[in-house]
Amino acid sequence: MKVAVIGAGIIGLTLTRELLLRSENLTIDLYDQFSIPSKGTSIRNSGVLHAGLYYKPNSLKARLCKAGTEKLLRYIQDNHLPILDCGKILVPFDEVDVTNLLSIKTKADANECETELISHSEAEKIQKGIVGQDVYLWSPKTKVFSPGHILHQLSIDLGCYHVNFCRDRVCSVNSSNTTLLTGRSGVVSYDYIFNVAGPGSLRLYQKDLPGISRLAMLPILGQYASLIGGPGISTNLYPVPDPELPFLGIHVTPKPGGYHPVLGPNAIPIFRDYLDEYDSSDLISLLPRLGLEAAMFVQNRCNFRRHAISEFTFSPVAKFYANTVRFFDELTQSTIKVRMAPYTYGIRPQLVDMDTLEFFEDFICELHGNTLHVVNAVSPAFTSSMALAEYLIEKVL
Repeated sequence: MKVAVIGAGIIGLTLTRELLLRSENLTIDLYDQFSIPSKGTSIRNSGVLHAGLYYKPNSLKARLCKAGTEKLLRYIQDNHLPILDCGKILVPFDEVDVTNLLSIKTKADANECETELISHSEAEKIQKGIVGQDVYLWSPKTKVFSPGHILHQLSIDLGCYHVNFCRDRVCSVNSSNTTLLTGRSGVVSYDYIFNVAGPGSLRLYQKDLPGISRLAMLPILGQYASLIGGPGISTNLYPVPDPELPFLGIHVTPKPGGYHPVLGPNAIPIFRDYLDEYDSSDLISLLPRLGLEAAMFVQNRCNFRRHAISEFTFSPVAKFYANTVRFFDELTQSTIKVRMAPYTYGIRPQLVDMDTLEFFEDFICELHGNTLHVVNAVSPAFTSSMALAEYLIEKVL
């Protein structure tokens, strides 16, 4: 049986691994235009192993995040990869945050995630110098891993199975006859095709099925900084997210191996940087997205205008500093020093429903013939990846 997997990010790698664990009598071509493993979105993130607090109960994200956490943690431990068992504290800064915090607690309980409302004295025992608030949400099962180590280990695993690593651009997918058109090899036939191309998956999906036009990709730039001076960071420190936005806010994350804690990401709507995902023949189809951004901004759909304005700054380092010091008391604030991390940034390909001008929240897994398109595999896709791989294979085979 001959299988194509398009995309060598975390979903493509774990999917290929799971296929081979189920049957070694497969020929698998793993495609990526740039590098294998991918140096894109999968490696450019905070490395947080999410516990599944935020997601709508019974959604794919909620179900797969919980199952994926257990599977990915086992893989990390079996391969002796870096992991920090540090937990996470959500810190509210006003009464609206407290209301949203309690709503997250309700979701976490529905998703069977272990969480606890704690006082300032309890929070201080976990993180020295934390700002004084009346209540916090403590998630003891949240952990931190190294994305680079996991992607590297997976690529070694796949090399042992003699997977064909194809550094080639997939121009289009034809689900009616299960073929790919590639930049170098032309048309190639397969028994099964999995489109898990991350930011490029929607383009292939819509070329294959032109009727699916109501979906549009709104690229979001996530920048990061490093905490190079200040208190020792013992746990993840998160703000309480806006429930209308799919972003969790700038947070503080300790790193395995003694590296500086990471600050971020921010979430800046962009256009230019995303064009690298498209060839010139696709650009005309992107023009309506300018209208999409304008419409969302003017109408402030999903708080987009307020968010876009709040993200704009002439000094990213000043913004990261301001968003970091608020987690700490006045004495600790005076010790904090921040530096931008210019090589750690990523593009979040956020999906928007053009009909409603609302962010699409869940994963999309559409099967047509023997071709499966996976779109909107954004956070917590890394955490969910091994459970998502099993789900996709069962959906197809």
